[in-house]
Amino acid sequence: MADEIMFAEAEAPPSPRNERIEQKYAQVLEGAREVFLASGFEGASVDDIARTGGISKATLYRHFPDKVALFNAVAAQECARQAAHHPDIDYAGEPLEAVLIDMAKASLEFSLSPFGQSIYRISVAESERFPQLGRSFYSSGSGRNRARLAPVLAAAAERGELVPLDADHASHVFFAIVRAEIFHKRLFSVEEPPLDDAIDAHARRAVGIFIRAYGNETAAAL
Repeated sequence: MADEIMFAEAEAPPSPRNERIEQKYAQVLEGAREVFLASGFEGASVDDIARTGGISKATLYRHFPDKVALFNAVAAQECARQAAHHPDIDYAGEPLEAVLIDMAKASLEFSLSPFGQSIYRISVAESERFPQLGRSFYSSGSGRNRARLAPVLAAAAERGELVPLDADHASHVFFAIVRAEIFHKRLFSVEEPPLDDAIDAHARRAVGIFIRAYGNETAAAL
């Protein structure tokens, strides 16, 4: 029964010394990713995940005690993949506007992607029954973005480019502006997935709004 699933954390990936075990671990995650995307959390069965990943159920359970832990691992892996494509920037020598545009585009590219949309829907739908699932998705996505952005905003405020601010709260505001309208239109299938040019234009508008709200007179004139 779904209600009997225990909230257990997925174990860490196995040691690189055992390549075969590592390969099986990767197969489990790839199979789970495909099944969760196709069937959602509730509709995904352990049998389907094992079959899609080309592994046995026994192998799957050696790495993950339950479906919640498996979903958490898939979400964390995908967010880590996205972060790897957009590593932290040495913002000390970069214009603030350029740093913010890069962060805005990275956030939009993930949140508007088929996987980003699907995992968001699944997490929202299941987080009331499985709070750990929702917390895991938040910490690996929104929480990670906020942690990356807050130091950037704090440093900009210290340099006088932004007004004195609560950097953590301002980072929430920033991503709320970035996702405004475009995210929910895609979430509810009001519009087709935006092209790269549309994402870039939206990111620049969002950054402009944020800088006008938080920038001092010098920053606002940039």
